[in-house]
Amino acid sequence: MKILQGYTFTRNVEGLMIPTNIQSSILRNYCKDIGAQYKLHLDEYCFKNCYIQLHQIIKSRLKLDGIAVCSVMFFPSEIKELTKIFQLCKKRKIEIHFVFENIVFKKQAITPFVKYINENRQINNIVSK
Repeated sequence: MKILQGYTFTRNVEGLMIPTNIQSSILRNYCKDIGAQYKLHLDEYCFKNCYIQLHQIIKSRLKLDGIAVCSVMFFPSEIKELTKIFQLCKKRKIEIHFVFENIVFKKQAITPFVKYINENRQINNIVSK
């Protein structure tokens, strides 16, 4: 059984702000639906452009198969930072599950995946306006 660490985000991103308890519930249900074990979420700090907890999850020595996050909107928008995160995940064999967009990063080529994530982010921005 896969173990997915929850990653929640409390900052308002382009009008998207979901209470942590709701995000956790969504992630827990997602894990249940795909037959994965849910490891209680870590909540990101509220400072702008802060992804300390995300890096902590990726670099931790805990046995994790992946990270579950509600939306690509909760990941960095800067291409360089996003690429760095996916490189780390690929190196450590950590999947990233974006629940709302129904996207899973496993072993894909990073550059096309980052482009795809950015396109999804732009679509989300259009829809939210």
